[in-house]
Amino acid sequence: VLIACVEDQRKLAQRRVPRMFYDYVDSGSWTESTYHANEEDLKTIHFRQRVGIDVSLRNTQMKMLGNYLPMPVALAPTGIAGMLRANGEILAAKAAEEFGVPFTLSTMSICSIEDVAENTNSPFWFQLYVMRDRDFIQRLIERARVARCSALMVTVDLQIMGQRHKDVHNGLSAPPKFTVRNALNLFQKPAWCLGMLGTKRRQFGNIIGHVKGVKDMSSLADWTVSQF
Repeated sequence: VLIACVEDQRKLAQRRVPRMFYDYVDSGSWTESTYHANEEDLKTIHFRQRVGIDVSLRNTQMKMLGNYLPMPVALAPTGIAGMLRANGEILAAKAAEEFGVPFTLSTMSICSIEDVAENTNSPFWFQLYVMRDRDFIQRLIERARVARCSALMVTVDLQIMGQRHKDVHNGLSAPPKFTVRNALNLFQKPAWCLGMLGTKRRQFGNIIGHVKGVKDMSSLADWTVSQF
């Protein structure tokens, strides 16, 4: 597939990734009004044209949180990236490392903090939710510190969980509801299936096994509801 723009990447992902996981990252809550408004707002940003000037010396470098970056870009946290592709968070962190820009690992990632740290050389950022289990939060922050995370990104707008209609339709929950429709869709993504069979990382690595009583996807669902 010839990739010429971001939209081509989106179409490629739609072909390769099971519907329930693709829709998770390509949709928003409720009517998706904010999601679409953000897209429209970004379209109004334009580069200021300047002509007749010396462009032999160009520099996109900037200082962000005390570090100089080659360009003003950082990878935002994306939940369950490891279900879009096997070891997805590790691959994204390595790509960011190659370009010299920060990568932010989500609390709700598939690959754990330790997984990403063991497979990269550069410090990365960590995104943290404000949850009721303060003991778990403290331990999570300590794990991020030990993993050399250089910044903590705190999400403060999730006191009420928003319903994602596409997730309901696709049966994306904890644990996922595998319907005949979902099964047929999975079988149409052979590369994805092979990738997931080849990795041990298929659940929320930062949470399962690190919270008392949360040992699998079923117990994770009840715990998550109690945190917001």
